[in-house]
Amino acid sequence: MFLCLACAGAHAQFSGINQGNGDSSAVAEMCTADVRTTRQGPTPNRTLAPVYVNAEQIDLERFGQSEFVGRVLLERADQQVETGRLLYDRSIGEVVLPEALRYSDQDYEVQAQSASYLITDGSANFDQVEFQVVGSTANGRAQSVFLENDGIARLTSIDFTTCPGDEPAWELSAARLKLDRDAGVGTARNATLRFQGVPLLYLPWISFPIDDRRKTGFLYPTFSTTSDNGVAFSWPFYWNIAPNMDATVIPRFFSGRGPALGAEYRFLSERASAVLDGDYLPGDDEFAGLDRYRYRARANYQFGRGISSRLNIHRVSDEDYFLSFGGDINETTISFLRSDFGFYASGRGWNTALVFDDFQELDRSIPDTSEPYSRLPRLTADWRYPIHGNLDFVVDTEAVYFERDVGPNGGRLDIYPAIEWRYQRPGWYIAPRAGFRYTAYTLNSLDESVVPLVDQSPSRALPIISVDGGLIFERDLLSGDRVTLEPRFFYAYVPFEQQDDLPDFDTAELTFGVSQLFNTNRFTGADRQAEANQLSWAVTSRLIDGNSGRQYLDVTVGQTLYFRDQNVQLPNSAATSFESSAILAEVNYRPFSNWAITAGVQYDPEDTQLDVGLLGLSYIGDDGLRVQTGYRFRDQQVDQVDLRVRYPISDSWNLLGRWNYSFLEDTSLEAVLGFEYESCCWALQLIAREFVNGRDGSDQIGVFIELHLKGLGSLGRQPYDLFGINQRNY
Repeated sequence: MFLCLACAGAHAQFSGINQGNGDSSAVAEMCTADVRTTRQGPTPNRTLAPVYVNAEQIDLERFGQSEFVGRVLLERADQQVETGRLLYDRSIGEVVLPEALRYSDQDYEVQAQSASYLITDGSANFDQVEFQVVGSTANGRAQSVFLENDGIARLTSIDFTTCPGDEPAWELSAARLKLDRDAGVGTARNATLRFQGVPLLYLPWISFPIDDRRKTGFLYPTFSTTSDNGVAFSWPFYWNIAPNMDATVIPRFFSGRGPALGAEYRFLSERASAVLDGDYLPGDDEFAGLDRYRYRARANYQFGRGISSRLNIHRVSDEDYFLSFGGDINETTISFLRSDFGFYASGRGWNTALVFDDFQELDRSIPDTSEPYSRLPRLTADWRYPIHGNLDFVVDTEAVYFERDVGPNGGRLDIYPAIEWRYQRPGWYIAPRAGFRYTAYTLNSLDESVVPLVDQSPSRALPIISVDGGLIFERDLLSGDRVTLEPRFFYAYVPFEQQDDLPDFDTAELTFGVSQLFNTNRFTGADRQAEANQLSWAVTSRLIDGNSGRQYLDVTVGQTLYFRDQNVQLPNSAATSFESSAILAEVNYRPFSNWAITAGVQYDPEDTQLDVGLLGLSYIGDDGLRVQTGYRFRDQQVDQVDLRVRYPISDSWNLLGRWNYSFLEDTSLEAVLGFEYESCCWALQLIAREFVNGRDGSDQIGVFIELHLKGLGSLGRQPYDLFGINQRNY
């Protein structure tokens, strides 16, 4: 039997209600849901919506009330109620549900012992409640729940969690709780947070997000301990200023150093973005009572199509800042901090940039004559113009002024126009190039007793000729796979010109590798142009899966043959007379999608020795096992092994470990041992680390813990990213 109460507008047909709360797989389904979700939309207007009631029996003459009995179903807009008995008071528009019931709307699913519902505004009151937030794992129990018409739920004597099951891992108990779905905020008063039944925090007031929107408020405290800083504790405050900007203020305390304050501001608009962050520690107890600080500003602005600007300013109070507060060996070995500001423009076939950059030196062992120059400013431009067919005219230019306390200082102009032609046919190609490089200086010296100037206006002009060519052979194997053979040849000619009178502002010798086989200059920067009369060769072979097209093996071998001595060198470096370079070999093997093996060697045939060696292996198992190991060797510079393992003990527990050892120094550079646990409602990571301070060789030891209660936040420190921090390509 069907009846419409306070009908308004068109009638709608009933299509059933959610029966999921009684299903035995409810716990498993909750674990697959998101802890916080994006809401489908604002709360609908229920006051004008009709109310439909369906029941087996109806009594309309019972003491001024209407009684509905037997499989009663009430519907209004997004609201649905299922119960065994319903009473409707027509005089005040109140629905009374004296028996156990199920209620659902777009925000909540509720089971209660009794309830009342007002037709006039669509609000409802429930007693002895178990509830579930729709589209989330958030659930709980309450003595009473009052659902307002605007999507707000007010609960008393509440137990709230995002864990499924009758015995949740964590639970927030509160005298009162307000859940505002429109605002995406939960607010509890007189709250106690329990983890595994143990009270962790008592808070007279706590506010937390219940969907993916940001909100203002205190974040959860973090803490850790290290041998240098002692126990570190912080309690961040997050300020959601506007949809496109926010700020975080982070009061900190180090038991070994004293109080500190950190802050971060973020801004984003259609054309601009900015991040400002910094830390300040007044009177460091471990640093002679001096003030310590760090600040950084990063910003981007898009003026229009192809025109933009970027800003990066990074400074610290002293050379030892990262030694004191760096979190790993990568930070403690920082030698210079770069700050820069630039304008960038690009179009079809051209790019230009105007950049100002400066450096802060952090390594006292570096002499003044080796500090990097400030470039105030540096203007670069490159342009490619198609002349005819495959013939192009290209120009690379740079104008820059170098400045440093120890001279020489001055300006440099570098212009490199060239003609390129590329002819390509199936199975082969050839690409000759002819250019002319002109470099001129205007110099001055602050102290010629340190670096005397022979010529204040030196210059260099050299033709540069190269020919690049290659062949590609393919063959189908009986297995259905495809194998390729790709020989490549590169000839370069540059006449010799004496360049000892030229300064060395920003030039260094490039690390020799496969890419260097096909380069006309073995130096980076414009201060040196190497002479060349040389032929490089390389052969690459690939194995390609005939079904998927996946390349699972490639091997490259190459070398450069020199037909003249290498006389152009950097200052304090002697000329060399090698007849050939080292032989390079690289192998990448991916036999399966979860396996990768990489190897590389650089062998010097003249000295009959291995200059460089690399060997790496990585594996990711379907059960969560992940292993990455690598060995690196560079003659008299590096001899290290690095092993990282994430071993699943069970579905939820993982053992973490890392060992980075240097055979050259006979010491462990970093050792990590810890474990992590993760379920659908909480996660824990406990890590013990020991790593070497890269500059002074001392050890730092730290213990870090992070407890993440999904749906509330994290206590501890940000987790250690085993396969992200200090990551190298092996």
